[in-house]
Amino acid sequence: MRITDNDIRDIFEPLSRHAQLTTRQLVAFGARHPILTKARLGALWHGTAGQRSHWLHRLSEDILLANHLSVDDMHRLGADAEALLRAKGIIPSEDWVANSRIGGNSTTPSRIIRLAHDHMASDIALDIEIGARAVGAPYKSHIDILRAAPAMTRAQPKPLKIPVELNGRHTLVEPDALFAIGDRHYALEADKATESIKGVIVPKILAYREIVAAGIIDDHLGINNLCVLFATTSEARMKNVMQELALIAKNGRSTMFGFRAEPGFGDFMKTPAPTGRLFAAPWKRVGHDDLILAG
Repeated sequence: MRITDNDIRDIFEPLSRHAQLTTRQLVAFGARHPILTKARLGALWHGTAGQRSHWLHRLSEDILLANHLSVDDMHRLGADAEALLRAKGIIPSEDWVANSRIGGNSTTPSRIIRLAHDHMASDIALDIEIGARAVGAPYKSHIDILRAAPAMTRAQPKPLKIPVELNGRHTLVEPDALFAIGDRHYALEADKATESIKGVIVPKILAYREIVAAGIIDDHLGINNLCVLFATTSEARMKNVMQELALIAKNGRSTMFGFRAEPGFGDFMKTPAPTGRLFAAPWKRVGHDDLILAG
């Protein structure tokens, strides 16, 4: 089967950065006509001469959802596609590339809950990337950022796990996604309201504040600024998290965190395709005007 530049650009490259993406997400991301992208996804998965290819893998080969007939196919990068991207220098050959894919680091016990969380993280990250690309804003993925990170970071199996000490205890903070727009760096936290605010979210906020204040991001990632975007599924949940941040932040004000709540984030089977709208959408801040990624 002949692989085209469009296959690499529209399908393989985004899948090198995301653990899995649906047909709907890949169609939204790609530059080709939706019918062509859908047809190509089928051809790359089916292969030729009745022999299954290794260009793409489908999640349905591992897990069958109860309502699978009404759910988009979820695609993963196949071994042949990954080898091709490495050979062309599009992605590094180190193991950390696969270990840092967006939507691949959730530790939620339930596989379905984990999948829903991972899909939410990918949906939001893709939406922001599409919006930045549409206006020609300089965008860097986490792979771009990690390529330029210190060698000791890239030598780690999971370089997005950032070490930090809180209250005398060593812990780690790992964003659901990491990207840059221009010279501003952003971490994304996809919150499906399944975790305790005081037990999980507050310690995460404290960890992010510490890795910036102590210069850990400089040493670990080679960057000197970070804004954390918290996306959640309800206005009430968002306000509760913002109230906790107001208690932590000096004078109840913080520019480091942005918040957005949308019920549509809650159901990965019904979420609309990414369009780029979140790039220009307002993200609320504690004690400051809204943050707009588009500037």
